[in-house]
Amino acid sequence: MADKRHAFYTSKAWRSLSYSLKVAASGQCVRCGKTVLDFGQLIGHHMVELTDDNIDDPNISLDPGKIEIICQTCHNLEHARFGGKQQVYIVYGSPLSGKTTLVKDLMRHGDIVLDIDEIWRAITYQLGYIKPDNVRFNIFKLRDAMLDQIKTRYGNWYNAYIVGGYPDKYDRERAAQELGAELIYCDSTRADCLDRVALAGRPDRWITYVNDWWDKYTT
Repeated sequence: MADKRHAFYTSKAWRSLSYSLKVAASGQCVRCGKTVLDFGQLIGHHMVELTDDNIDDPNISLDPGKIEIICQTCHNLEHARFGGKQQVYIVYGSPLSGKTTLVKDLMRHGDIVLDIDEIWRAITYQLGYIKPDNVRFNIFKLRDAMLDQIKTRYGNWYNAYIVGGYPDKYDRERAAQELGAELIYCDSTRADCLDRVALAGRPDRWITYVNDWWDKYTT
């Protein structure tokens, strides 16, 4: 089921429908009523649980009437899980390809997420694209410590999601092998990502970040 879920949640059909429902809901969680300005913090939740038998049926998986928009907190409460084998996933793709939104769709309460941009934000209190060079070694030390915990399956977390660019095929496959992880590609086109630079209010230098990723990308 995991492979089917990942394929579905990375599909353009789901991502387009999910975004349009968040817009229609004006960013409001139907459970608690909280309005969330960052749509990445909202989840398109299927009221009918997706299974191997129904995930390919668009009358269930892509029916707007069977999907509710809820906030991350309500989503965690809905999907609290216990036990099971710890799985690791590397979610990779271009800047602004939707990796964060994808992980929030896939993850459940009790999972952990390692996102280097979020570490920068937590440590420096700056926006994710503002990265003071003088603290770089501290940030990487924290990242490496978390990667070691994930590699050794230290702790009682359920699944782990590692978010990164990984444009080079050799680098990402080596990381997946070392961590015992499954690779999940966040499918977007170069044009999609460039369009989101302005939509996300990012500085113009993000155009360079996006183009650099695609110039280095190998399949």
